[in-house]
Amino acid sequence: MATRTRSALATVVGWVLVAVVVLLALRFVIGTVAWVVRSSLAIIVIVGLAWLWLSLKSPPDDDE
Repeated sequence: MATRTRSALATVVGWVLVAVVVLLALRFVIGTVAWVVRSSLAIIVIVGLAWLWLSLKSPPDDDE
């Protein structure tokens, strides 16, 4: 009976270990994706603001 209890406990501990590893890996992947998205948005905003600043700073067109 004791070996059956140890076997069941080992199975539970194994599944908990797998769940912890999967959770850590999932958090790592989600964190990396979030970092890439935040960085991309920051770069897009900076480039857009620089483009807007340069277009407003340029001399006026004298086409008329």
